[in-house]
Amino acid sequence: MIEREITDHLTSLFQQYPIVTVTGPRQSGKTTLCRQVFPDLTHVNLEQPDRREFAQNDPRGFLEQLGTGAIIDEVQRVPDLLSYLQVTVDEDGRNGLFVLTGSEQFGLREAVSQSLAGRTALLRLLPFSLSELQKTGANDGIDDVLFSGFYPRIHNQELDPRQALGDYFETYVERDVSRLANLRELGSFRTFVRLCAGRIGQLLNVSSLGSDAGVTRHTARDWLNLLEASYIAFQLQPYHANIRKRMVKSSKLYFYDVGLASYLLGIQNVDQIAIHPFRGQLFENAVVVEALKYRYNRGLRPNLSFFRDSNGLECDVFYETGHGIGAIEVKAGATIASSYFGPLNKVADLVPAVNAKAVVYGGTERQSRTDAEVVPFDGLPVVLDRFEHNRDIIEFIRQRRGNLPVDRDIEILNNLYRWLIRPTIEGLNTDIAQLADGLFANPSRDSYIIYGDINVNSSSLLEPGDWENAKRSFIVKSGFRLSDERPLELRQIYRLGDYTGTGNTGFDVNVSISWILTQYDLLWEVNFDDPSMTGFTQRFPYSELDAKRNEVDLDVAKISKSLIDNIDALSRG
Repeated sequence: MIEREITDHLTSLFQQYPIVTVTGPRQSGKTTLCRQVFPDLTHVNLEQPDRREFAQNDPRGFLEQLGTGAIIDEVQRVPDLLSYLQVTVDEDGRNGLFVLTGSEQFGLREAVSQSLAGRTALLRLLPFSLSELQKTGANDGIDDVLFSGFYPRIHNQELDPRQALGDYFETYVERDVSRLANLRELGSFRTFVRLCAGRIGQLLNVSSLGSDAGVTRHTARDWLNLLEASYIAFQLQPYHANIRKRMVKSSKLYFYDVGLASYLLGIQNVDQIAIHPFRGQLFENAVVVEALKYRYNRGLRPNLSFFRDSNGLECDVFYETGHGIGAIEVKAGATIASSYFGPLNKVADLVPAVNAKAVVYGGTERQSRTDAEVVPFDGLPVVLDRFEHNRDIIEFIRQRRGNLPVDRDIEILNNLYRWLIRPTIEGLNTDIAQLADGLFANPSRDSYIIYGDINVNSSSLLEPGDWENAKRSFIVKSGFRLSDERPLELRQIYRLGDYTGTGNTGFDVNVSISWILTQYDLLWEVNFDDPSMTGFTQRFPYSELDAKRNEVDLDVAKISKSLIDNIDALSRG
């Protein structure tokens, strides 16, 4: 008997809560799992009429008979028992008392949330994952998987999938459907479920589905809810975000077990799968459910959606981690084609949160490409591990990098450089280069960044070609913000050495331009090294920057004229 992937989470939660509730489809292995993990607990099954009657008529006596703990199967059959369980675990005060199982999703969840809120952890167990199936020794070829599905009993007992799935479906209709909905039109319901199988992976149109089944839209909606409540089918919701493209609002329909979907489509043997027109949809169904099992088996809530806009651009699975989205494209073909990556890249460009991409396809080769990871079906858990690992790395960095740079201050810095500093430097470079070529033997210039403990300089820190790298390296890092106590100073110094023109020769002229950024305003200083020459100072709030940028040419001319006056005075002695 194989160990299920969910085992560690089940045992851990049992130590943290007085009750653990395990839900999932019939024959997904809930009872086997719980009895294997907790062999010392008493086991009762409320599907047995005498046990159910005892629990209904004498709940206190029923619980007293169980002693200090038990596994209670199909607890949804006696929902009133949950209120008595609440009293029992509250009086006892310990964790690790009861394990409850149920094969109804919504009714049990509602009853648990009302009676056992804060007292139970909730886990969901679906049929085998692919890795669990492989441990049984079953054939894990794609077509075999799509044909047989993942119900444990089929593989543990080597049953004929058509016979077993047919019996499963008929028992489900006769027992669960009749009890949950008291349906009289069982034939119409069977037709409806088969029509649902023909719509896997498609946008769900409830009115059209109901019309094809010969029932009203309201009835079709009720029957879809019934399929979800009994873990037969589920709806994958579309991704919604504040982006310009209009997103579709319809969900997609999938089955919890792809083998059951194949049976409902009328596929009689595994050889039909390879040429069946629904092979691609069945493969997509298998991938989506495998991602869902990955989450449930690790005690995680569903985080899956799909992307589709009004232009038909689509991505089959969005796997959200809280720090980004892993985008997964599903292709049933066994050959990797370059066309797989184009739509995936377009989706990633449209949704900035996408920070990882993968293609799951029907072949066997693994490839790591620039555009995306390419993996076969059994490589999907590795891809999801990477998505989760990427989230852990991002969270690790977030916790240790300190305060984030202030977006408002980054925007101020960018605007100041774009509208004031860069045009000033470009204008002065041109003017001073002309003076240097004609009158000075040794011209040079230096740039400085002075910010807190940072004091760096080079010949080109503030030059357009080097600015972005200098900004990232020395300014916009963890904790960057503009403040009066810690101003940021950007300084450009022009040195004109060894005057060779008429009059006095050999003297030097230096001019320094500084932009000092405080919390709310800019201090702009121009200074000459000769104390007899007067520089100038301007201070203005950032709110006036837009108007100030129209005066940059005048300011450059003013600095150049002051420099010329300085040179003229020194040359005349």
